[in-house]
Amino acid sequence: MKNIREKLGLSQDEMSNLLGMNRSTAGMYEIGSRSLSTWQLKILSKIEMLLQAELEIAPSEKIKIKEQESTVLMIKNMEQRIEKAAFVCLRLKRRLKALTQAYTKTQTLWTIIKQLRLEAHESTQLMAYLDLLEISCLEKIESCGPHLQAQLSFRIKKLEHEQKVAQMIIDEAKID
Repeated sequence: MKNIREKLGLSQDEMSNLLGMNRSTAGMYEIGSRSLSTWQLKILSKIEMLLQAELEIAPSEKIKIKEQESTVLMIKNMEQRIEKAAFVCLRLKRRLKALTQAYTKTQTLWTIIKQLRLEAHESTQLMAYLDLLEISCLEKIESCGPHLQAQLSFRIKKLEHEQKVAQMIIDEAKID
C-alpha cells in the first residue's frame, strides 16, 4: 500500500480517504499490523494494474492542463481587478459630483459677492464681510476647482478603460 501511495504522490491522509478509512488505520496497514478488506485490496490491485500499464499523460496534455489552470487564475485576477476598479471608479465619481456641486455653489457665491461689492460702500461692515467671503471662496476654489475635477475625471476615464481592457482579456481567454 505504501509503495502505491508513494508512486501516486499521495499523503497517508489522501490514501486513507481513497480507501475509505482513517489515517491511523492506513498507517497500520502500511506497517503490516492489519489486513486490508477485500474491497480495499480490489481497489489497490486495480490501481497497481493501472500503474503497470504505464498510463502516461502526454506532454501536450500536461501543458494544456497547466495553461487551463493559469488561464482560470488569470481570469479570477482580472475579475477581481475589474471589481476593484469599478468600486474605486464609483467612489471617484461621487467625489467628482460633490466637487462639481461645491464649485458651482462657490461660483454662485463669487458672483453674488461681486454684485454686492458694486452696491456697498467701501467703509461699511458689509464690505469687510465681503472681503472675508471672497477669501473663503478662493480657499473653496482651491479645494474643489477645475484642476481637481480634471484630475478626478482623468482617473475615472483611466479606470473605465482598464475595466474594458481587462474584460476584453477575460472574454478572449474564455473563447480560447
